[in-house]
Amino acid sequence: MPSTAFCPADILLPNENIDMPKWAVVACDQFTGEPEYWAETERIVGDSPSTLRLTLPEICLGKPDTGDRIAQINSNIESYLSAGVFRELKNAMVYVRRIQSDGKLREGIVGAVDLEQYDYRAGSKSQIRATEATVAERIPPRLKIRENAKIELPHIMILIDDPERTVIEPLGGLISNLEKLYDFELMQNGGSIEGYLLGDDEITAVDSALGELSKKCELLFAMGDGNHSLATAKEHYERLKRENPDVDMSNHPARYALCEIVNLHSPRP
Repeated sequence: MPSTAFCPADILLPNENIDMPKWAVVACDQFTGEPEYWAETERIVGDSPSTLRLTLPEICLGKPDTGDRIAQINSNIESYLSAGVFRELKNAMVYVRRIQSDGKLREGIVGAVDLEQYDYRAGSKSQIRATEATVAERIPPRLKIRENAKIELPHIMILIDDPERTVIEPLGGLISNLEKLYDFELMQNGGSIEGYLLGDDEITAVDSALGELSKKCELLFAMGDGNHSLATAKEHYERLKRENPDVDMSNHPARYALCEIVNLHSPRP
C-alpha cells in the first residue's frame, strides 16, 4: 500500500507517430479572456490528433453549442481509442522536467491521488486539501464533460512543501538510467518539456520520501492548480458510490485522479 494518497497510475500517452507539439495544449481554464490564443491553437493543431479535441476550453462554456461540443469530445475519444492513438503505461509514475519560457526548471511527478483522502470543504483535515474556495456552481458543467468520457485528461497540479528537496529533485540525477518518454517544444511560447518513466526502485523511493515528509507536514498535499477539476473528480466518484450502494468501489478507477505533484520550492534557475 502507498504511504500517502499519491500512488502509481495507468497512464495513457500518444504513440510515437503523434506530433507532440500539436498534441499538447495549455490547460482548458487558461486564456479564458483571450479568444485569439485559442484561435491560434486551432490553427496550429489543424487536423492533427490533439488534446484540443478531447477537452473543452472554458472559453466555450455556456455557449449554445456546448452540448454538441461535449458529444464531439466523447466521439473523438472513441475514435482515438479505436485508432490506437494511445499507448498505456501500467502502474506508472512519470518524472517531468519543464523548462518554462523564463528559462527556469520546474520538476514534477505525474501519478494518481486517492480521492478518499481528499476533501475540498473548508476546515477539512484530509491529506489533500483545497487552497482556495471551491465554487459549487463550477462543478456541474465539468461533470457533464466527465460523466461519459472514457479517459481522463486533467490539468491538476498539487503542491508539496519540501524545502530540503527530498521527493522530486533526486530524480534529476537519475535520468540517464530512466526511459525517456517524450522531449519536445510546447506551442505558443510555452517552453519545453521532457518526461521519464520511473522504475520500481524510483517509485519506491518517491513513496518512502513522501511518507517521511508526511511526518513533518500538517498539510502534505495542497491544491496548486485545477482545484475545480479535482473537485469534479471527487463529486463524480461520490455520485457513483451513491448510485451503486451495493457495489464495492474500493478499486474502481473513478476513486483515483491523475495529477502532477510539484515542490512548492520549485522552480529553480
